[in-house]
Amino acid sequence: MKTIKILLLTTALTLLWGCSSGDDETSSNGSTFVGSGKPAWSVDLTGNEEAPSWLAPDPTKFESSMFIMVKLQEELIPYSTNEDRLTVFIGDECRAVPAEPNKDDEGNVFFVLKIRGNSSDRAVSFTLCYYCALLHQIFDLEGQETFVSELTYGVDEDFVPPLLEGCKKYPANQLVKVNLPANLPFAQADGDMIGAFVGNECRGVGYAGQPFTVFCTTHEESFQLRYYSETRAGVYSFHQNFKVSDDEAQILTLEF
Repeated sequence: MKTIKILLLTTALTLLWGCSSGDDETSSNGSTFVGSGKPAWSVDLTGNEEAPSWLAPDPTKFESSMFIMVKLQEELIPYSTNEDRLTVFIGDECRAVPAEPNKDDEGNVFFVLKIRGNSSDRAVSFTLCYYCALLHQIFDLEGQETFVSELTYGVDEDFVPPLLEGCKKYPANQLVKVNLPANLPFAQADGDMIGAFVGNECRGVGYAGQPFTVFCTTHEESFQLRYYSETRAGVYSFHQNFKVSDDEAQILTLEF
């Protein structure tokens, strides 16, 4: 993982601390604070894909089955509806009856798949396909796997595939974790948020110390970070540019 630090001058912020929350503040290194109340940050994940016509496999063509239970990624739960479907392809052949979502008492969403296969399915290309009806978007995750007859997976422990990585609208995306220093110049609060932006377009929303996804259209596209402080009722904007990488996750550290 790559650690990148955004360096801000503590002295500059200290001198500006006496300003009211409604004032704009600009530090000597170009970062700004604007007292504007809590922002409504969200990423526009909507696409234009129609519901897929996935066909259930013919069970007479296959020797056996394996079972997986998929837990929907937390960031996708707000968009989940009963019209969503999840299935698995091996090569270009649909191998599971497209599953409907199930929700538990805690609000988690699960899909149960019965995947058909044969003993010849060794080191084959598996594709997990999720259609989100509300977003009009198909999320695809591909990988090389081996079909294991009568395997049951995702029951004893959660199986939460990173479906957002298969977002076609933003093919360059990555988990980012933003850490904060111990000597913050304000009191951290539960309502604090972190946003990633390309220009004025929100491309990721999360919280300090917790990984969240940043979405970009290409690896060349740059994003910047913003921090909403509930205590100060305003947003710090950091003007250093970042790009998503091929690493599993990227760690960014804000220093105030």
